[in-house]
Amino acid sequence: MANQTFNSGIDYFAAETTTSGALKVTDSAENRSMQSTSGPNTFGDAAAVDAWGETAAPSSSYEVVDETTLDIVLGKLIAAADSNIKINDTAVPVVVGSLSVSTQTGSAPTVTISGQAVHVDAVELRNYKFPTIALSPRHRAQDFLALCTIKKPGDGSTKVAADPGIDYGLSSVNGNFPIAFTLGQPKGELKSYDLHGEMVTIDYTMNWYLHGGTPDAMIEPTIECASTVTIPLSGNNTQTVPVTMTQPKAKACPKDGYVQYTWQVSFPLIGFEVTP
Repeated sequence: MANQTFNSGIDYFAAETTTSGALKVTDSAENRSMQSTSGPNTFGDAAAVDAWGETAAPSSSYEVVDETTLDIVLGKLIAAADSNIKINDTAVPVVVGSLSVSTQTGSAPTVTISGQAVHVDAVELRNYKFPTIALSPRHRAQDFLALCTIKKPGDGSTKVAADPGIDYGLSSVNGNFPIAFTLGQPKGELKSYDLHGEMVTIDYTMNWYLHGGTPDAMIEPTIECASTVTIPLSGNNTQTVPVTMTQPKAKACPKDGYVQYTWQVSFPLIGFEVTP
């Protein structure tokens, strides 16, 4: 029989429930912190020290065990009664923060959510949604936003879709959907917070085989990525935002390995004000 504290990860963000069990929590952390300062005496030794502003930025990691489309709202407030976080022995609410998704060949897909503990009477200020993230439990790299198409030369100047079965192999696709928090802590006591969206980044790594190609030609793939994505807002409103390749297609030729390409695409994370 295992020790009762073994494998006791906490689902701080109720992601198991909201995904109907498609995500299963694996581990978690409170990520507590506080500020401190010290003052020297006449000889330069520390003579005084003070600490203040204790807070927590909890995180939970999950494995994908069933087909799912993530419907996680960043900026959502989790009530103190459900947050599992206490500051100075008082239960406090937590705001859902950043999301990251990792998929790679040979490993179960994983999702990590982080958040921010806020003051007791905090309210929801701003929400952030994102395009549909479709995840499979299969242990493989997945273009979960369907942003990029890999093409190879066809007849003449025509480009045709490369075959993922024989022409190439995605080895990893990882995404980061970040939220930044700012805290107001007069005299070391948390009294206010705010948040804003940052830039979403999706990183790709791909091995290139090009079935039937000639090695001497070193024919490179063409990476065609979406020019825009649609971000859901409140109600039925949406916002179309640009998608940009922020790291260009880069080639590496490792010893005893296959030609490998990496690239990154980005788009802004746009939110909306929550009406009280």
